[in-house]
Amino acid sequence: MAQGSDKSELFIKRARQFNLAFIVSITVLFLVDLGLYNFFSMPVSSKLLLYVYSAEIISAAVAYSVAFLVRRRMFPVRTSEAYWSYTAVRRYFWSYILLSIPFGIAFLFYLFAGNLSSLLLGYLLSLCGLIIFRPRKGDVV
Repeated sequence: MAQGSDKSELFIKRARQFNLAFIVSITVLFLVDLGLYNFFSMPVSSKLLLYVYSAEIISAAVAYSVAFLVRRRMFPVRTSEAYWSYTAVRRYFWSYILLSIPFGIAFLFYLFAGNLSSLLLGYLLSLCGLIIFRPRKGDVV
């Protein structure tokens, strides 16, 4: 049984690195966008900005809900099951993709209109989601 415990501890360590990779990737993309702000900035109507803020907040609420549901219903993964590591990584991966949707919406709007406040809101919503839903020791037993 100690060997299964070692596997799960090693897996959680790798899953945290996977989470950190998502955090670093959106951070690098955010920093690159900050550097290109002078090229993309355009005036935006307040009504359009309100729609984009709403879309980001609603997508974050849906993503947090789904990620919480996945964590509640589909974890812990048992190491005695066949393909347990593949199953756990797949569940983490899709949760992280969902949690990155607010930043994706903000990034697309940034490419369209170059609005920095929208990009910052999407980045913060996605970053908080990725930090909140980090892998825990009890996820793989």
